[in-house]
Amino acid sequence: MATEPGDVTADREFLASIVENTQDAVIGKNLDGVVTSWNRAAEEIFGYPAAEILGQPVVVLFPPELAAEEPFILERIRRGERIEHYETIRLRKDGRRLNVSLSVSPIRDGAGRIVGASKIVRDITERKALQSRLAEVQGELLHVSRLNDMGQLASAFAHELNQPLSAINAYIGGTRRLIESGDIPRAIEGCERAAAQVARAGEVIRRLREFVRKGDGRRRDEDLGEVIEEVAALVLMDAQREGLAVDTQLAAGARAAFIDKVQIQQVLVNLFRNAVEAMAGTKDKRLTVRARRVADEVEIEVADSGPGLTQEVLATLFQPFATTKATGMGVGLSLCRSIVEGQGGEISAENAASGGAVFRFTVPAA
Repeated sequence: MATEPGDVTADREFLASIVENTQDAVIGKNLDGVVTSWNRAAEEIFGYPAAEILGQPVVVLFPPELAAEEPFILERIRRGERIEHYETIRLRKDGRRLNVSLSVSPIRDGAGRIVGASKIVRDITERKALQSRLAEVQGELLHVSRLNDMGQLASAFAHELNQPLSAINAYIGGTRRLIESGDIPRAIEGCERAAAQVARAGEVIRRLREFVRKGDGRRRDEDLGEVIEEVAALVLMDAQREGLAVDTQLAAGARAAFIDKVQIQQVLVNLFRNAVEAMAGTKDKRLTVRARRVADEVEIEVADSGPGLTQEVLATLFQPFATTKATGMGVGLSLCRSIVEGQGGEISAENAASGGAVFRFTVPAA
């Protein structure tokens, strides 16, 4: 519908038609919070016909626990401020809760006085449900990936557990002979040494349980030194026995981060394992882990002394199902990127000037 310049009535009718036919709820209210206008989309989204809601306080749409939002919104409107894309909960007439995004603007009269507010409401319930489901799927993928890693680390754990178990068996046998010969003091000493090996085996099992447990998805302040140490103890046991040198450098202010520990450990597991595999054919095996504070983030760097990455590999490194391994699925680094970005950080890779690959990712500081 075209209008001639200056045709005020036609312009208003045109704008009213746009408001009436938009898919977003457009609601007008006065400074007392009473509904003054209600378009067709508002009827469909909230279930109230215009005749029933006009003249009613808009708080009939608010859950009881969120009623305090309305005075806050009105106060900002009285100051001439706008509210953009505010996500909250509202109620349909049938009591069903809706996730909505609100944008609220002041309405002024001909003299410029603020007399009310115009509210645009978008129903984002389906989008929120999809986001929640995607988060669940990612959590499941993360857990499956950890179990897959656990399978690959099984031989290392078997070796690690076999040592204290063999020692316990030897101490028990020796203690029995000492008891039979009447050497009680040395028998007690043998028992104490066996108990120490039990504690060692228990620590290995504890690390194993921590690794395979499914995280709760919540972020909290964590000590990065402990996070890195636990992953190194899991992933680098065999490699260190074969001559791998590990150097961990945590700069001042870089120890504490606000992270989901389980997920960040999964990132480090992938990076450590990739580094060890990359250095398999080299004599000088060095893994360097650094952390430094950058503004309100902590940057973590994992560098190896391997041959580095080709340009072809670098171009597709974080893409799903991109892999150079004969038995790899190509989801490890893609999952790493998803985890890091999900916690507000970024991840990148490059070749070091001195040789080897360098992976860097950021996480929020504590």
